[in-house]
Parts: sequence; C-alpha cells; structure tokens
Amino acid sequence: MGVVDRRVFEARKRAFVERLEREALQERVDGDILPLLRLLNRHPHIYTTSSCSGRIMVAEAVRPSYSKGRGFRPVAKWHYPIDSDIVKEVLEGVDNAWLMVRGAILHISAADAKTAYRLVELGRETGHKHSGIIAMNKGGIFVEILGEERLDIPLKSRGRVLTDVEVAVEAANKTLILAKLRLFWLAARIEAELFGVEAPTSEEIRGAIRRFLSCL
Repeated sequence: MGVVDRRVFEARKRAFVERLEREALQERVDGDILPLLRLLNRHPHIYTTSSCSGRIMVAEAVRPSYSKGRGFRPVAKWHYPIDSDIVKEVLEGVDNAWLMVRGAILHISAADAKTAYRLVELGRETGHKHSGIIAMNKGGIFVEILGEERLDIPLKSRGRVLTDVEVAVEAANKTLILAKLRLFWLAARIEAELFGVEAPTSEEIRGAIRRFLSCL
C-alpha cells in the first residue's frame, strides 16, 4: 500500500483550492503566479499549497537571513520591479538594511511518485535548479520548485549608507525579471507536458529570454 491515501489527498486538495480562491478574492495571492496555481490545481493528481513568483525585499538586519527570529525584520517587499526612490524612503526608518531578491518558489503536492518526479524534472529543466521532493505523507508527495535567483546587497550599517541605492535597485530589478521569466517558462512547459497544450519548446523560450535580457 502506498504512502499517499487518496481520500486524504482529495480532502486536502479541496481545502487548499478553496483557501486559494478565498485569498485571491481578498487580493492576498501573488497575481503573477495565480494563473499557474489555478492551472496546476486542475490536474487530478496535483494541488498547490504555498507559493511566490519572486520578490524584492528590504530587511532590517545586521546580516542577511530569512529566519524570523531575533535580529531580522522584513521592512517592505514587492513582487514587481521598483523605483529606487521607494527604497530610499524605506531606508530612512532603519539603521541596518539589506536589499534582497529571491526567485520563485512553489510547494506542490502530488498523488503519486511519477507525477512528483515529473514536476521536479520540469522545475530543473526551466532553471529552478534547487527543485526536489521535500516530504511525503498521506496527503501527498510534496515537491518544492525553487528558483536559483538570489541577491543580497548591504544598503546601510549603523545608519551609514554603504551602497549606491540606484545601482542596487537596478541589479535587484534585473534579477527579479529573470526570476519571473523563468516562472513563465515553467508555466509553458507544465501546460505542454501535463495538459497537452501546444507551447514553445524550452530551446525557443531560452533563446527568447536571452534576447530579452540583452536589452536590459
């Protein structure tokens, strides 16, 4: 008998899909990733739990970390490219600050090993190199698709500005844009491989991304 209990899987899928749609109505879901989440949840052997399409963050910290504990406080975050003036305003209220970028992250439950491994393969194929299976229980085999985009830039230390904010924000925006493009690439491959929708090949999408990035 397998680890996954189909009745538990279906019950949790209903709960997570209902929560997603409820939070979407409340505008609490990242809009850039919502269409992909809805697509994935249409698959009979898949449901999504948590996700982010990529973000820029200013954090008050002596050193960069994503721990929620002592010494780290998120000050502001955005899921889209930003203007340096916004960051300058945020910096006025903190003494120690980092500008941080993280790529997309999706947590997906699969009903069987074949589907889980295919999701991991699609993640890695589209540049989400740190994708893998992270857990399994009666509710599913849980896959994390994680982008490799990461940027940590020190902005202020003890009240002193360390970095040209405009240059830092430009680098952050470019990193975030690349993360978003990889996510769209992932969505296209999922449509093609899991739903049979005609979509560009990985080679075609990779070439388009390179051409776009050369214009930035």
